[in-house]
Amino acid sequence: DEDTDTVPDGCDTCAFGDDTLDDDGDAIPDACDLCPNDPQGGDELNRDQVGLNYGWPVIGYGVNYRSGSAIHEGTMREEMEHPDHFWVPSIAASGLMVYTGDQFPEWQGNIFAGGLAGQQLARLTMSVDARTVEREETLLQGLGRVRDVRQGPDGYIYLAIENRGGALTPIVRLEPVN
Repeated sequence: DEDTDTVPDGCDTCAFGDDTLDDDGDAIPDACDLCPNDPQGGDELNRDQVGLNYGWPVIGYGVNYRSGSAIHEGTMREEMEHPDHFWVPSIAASGLMVYTGDQFPEWQGNIFAGGLAGQQLARLTMSVDARTVEREETLLQGLGRVRDVRQGPDGYIYLAIENRGGALTPIVRLEPVN
């Protein structure tokens, strides 16, 4: 976290930011999530743990842009970790958040990922132990390239939508339907 220079115990090098902190600014246990992009498919959600091999560039789901041929030796190997979730075709994941707010109580613990290429917001419903993705739902699509997804201090979900016309980046607030 750039404000406190802390990461959760057990995390090595990982993408960890304010989006995986609870309302008090404390790290959510085991919430060191990575969402690397792979060309033409194979964007992954991984739960980073020290000492594990996540396989890139040996295993993955991406393919060459022009030919469509595989760029990895395969998608699985016994001594390498398999992603918790992956997107084929690629959504070009951008922004990752574990929801902890109270505006959408049924979404607590769900993971949200924005999509640049997919121009979407994906919601991943996690198992009770938060170890397995049970379901993926596309909440929004076609608003534009979702640059980031964050939970505000008010518990609402905010999206930064890329504006390629040079204007200010629109910020969209999601609100529950009553």
